[in-house]
Amino acid sequence: MFNGYTQLYKHLFARDLFEIYFLLAFRALGFSMIGIFLPLFLLHDLGFSLTKVIGFFLMTSVSFAIGNYFALGLISRYGAKHVMVWSYFFLITGFILTYFLESFPQLYLTAAFYQGLSMGLFWMGFHVDASLHSRKKAVGKQSGLILLVSILGAVLGPVIGGFILYYFGFPILFLVAIVVFLISIVPFLFSKDLYVKTDFDFRSLFVREHVKYFFGYFAQGVRATAATVFWPIFIFSIFGSYVVLGSYGALATLFTGVLCYFVGMVADEGKKEVLIRVSGPLEAVTWIARLFVSSITSVFLVGFLGGITSVGVDVPLLAKTYGRTKKEKAAAFLFFREISLRCGEIFTLLLVLVLGVVSSSFIAASLSSLLYLLF
Repeated sequence: MFNGYTQLYKHLFARDLFEIYFLLAFRALGFSMIGIFLPLFLLHDLGFSLTKVIGFFLMTSVSFAIGNYFALGLISRYGAKHVMVWSYFFLITGFILTYFLESFPQLYLTAAFYQGLSMGLFWMGFHVDASLHSRKKAVGKQSGLILLVSILGAVLGPVIGGFILYYFGFPILFLVAIVVFLISIVPFLFSKDLYVKTDFDFRSLFVREHVKYFFGYFAQGVRATAATVFWPIFIFSIFGSYVVLGSYGALATLFTGVLCYFVGMVADEGKKEVLIRVSGPLEAVTWIARLFVSSITSVFLVGFLGGITSVGVDVPLLAKTYGRTKKEKAAAFLFFREISLRCGEIFTLLLVLVLGVVSSSFIAASLSSLLYLLF
């Protein structure tokens, strides 16, 4: 009776993919417990200026790019999974330093550097591993699943984080998140590694076919920064509560998480470009709408709609990325992707730094969403 479903979802339980899904779910849980609150921790709890907060995230983006670069050689020599596991040393060090910022605020750039470096190492290793394990005929579905488990892992995080903050404060929240991070890498400690040649000519990345990918990744970087750094700051003035903010983070991602898998199935039907071109302009509208929110209801509504449109872009674009790595040198193209994302992040941070207006990031995210029409 269930044989058809067993065959359909058999790939979910393949050892390599299980490790990836397990890792992403718990990693997303750990990050979501802190992520939505980190800008507010720096701004409100530590009393940092907006300029200093932007400096923190600028350092994170720059060191992220540095980590991407050094990951290339390390993956070739030691393997993708080794690099992913090693990244946790820098991640945990970064959060420990963040834990002590109240007593040693001068360490804020050092904490940001370690966090960014860890993410640069991790995501290069992860995408090399995931892209080479993806199946050509199911790359959309698997891309959807990768985003699905990340989002589902992130659903509980904001709620848990909000309650921990309410009852115990940030110190305990950082400790709990570190434990969750350590749990996430347990399966990787007992698995085989993957080695990929990473020698390439940087000039090979600057070809005409890559232009649309650069702008697509750039737009994703702009949106990610607006959503994770400035949107929480903006809506905290409406909520004024970590618990309510956490509940928003959970509900805003729940439906979109399930949607990821089904969008991935549509992407496998050869409609990746259509999904991207349709979702991009709709996402532009949702970012403009964020400028006019004034109540809890409107914040939830625009966040919900924005989550749907972002899935319509992220899933097919990730599928196209993994498909592209099978036509080119995998590590080289993935490095190109990561650097393009960092460009979008740094642009947005500098824009708000110059203008001094948080909402300017929403306008940047809206305009950059139109770049998806290039696909």
